Amino acid sequence: MKQYFNILLFSLFVSIMTFSGCSSNTENKESAEETTYDSESIYQMEGTWVTHRGDTITLGELKGKIPVVAMVFTNCTFACPKIVDDIKTIKQQVPADKKDKMVYVLISFDTERDTPERLNAFAKSMQLDDQWLLLHGSEDEVREMSMLLNVKYKKMPNGDFGHSNEITLLDTEGTIIEQVEGLGSNQQPILNKITTL
Repeated sequence: MKQYFNILLFSLFVSIMTFSGCSSNTENKESAEETTYDSESIYQMEGTWVTHRGDTITLGELKGKIPVVAMVFTNCTFACPKIVDDIKTIKQQVPADKKDKMVYVLISFDTERDTPERLNAFAKSMQLDDQWLLLHGSEDEVREMSMLLNVKYKKMPNGDFGHSNEITLLDTEGTIIEQVEGLGSNQQPILNKITTL
């Protein structure tokens, strides 16, 4: 009986050590796969976003791309369509060797009305191709993003938004390297930076 008890204890010990070893290896693998970003990268945001195509993504998935980013809302009838037109102007002038690396990101202020379906309809109406990414997030994520991009906005009683009009260029690591404010502004500073990336 004592021998059986010793064998049972030994088996239990081996099982615990094996389980611990697997757990430790998994933790080491996960920590090895963790991505680190520059302290100023917006890719450090941990929240998830839903695209106009219905996919759930994190901002870090844009790493390696060159994003041009703006915050808009689809019920806007003046400023936001002009922002989109300004980004289209940038897109047309991007050097040939950078075209495939670009992504054009619109983030909606309107967390209630701008569902992924509504964003998709907006993308079609504005004739935005596959290089465009329209994002819907929670109120907290939108607020945090506006602070990181230095975009000021306020919800109005009718559900629309008063907002500043920034177009922001990020590098491949998600760090802001250029920003142009105002509608119809000279986009050359953004284009100049794109050529250096």
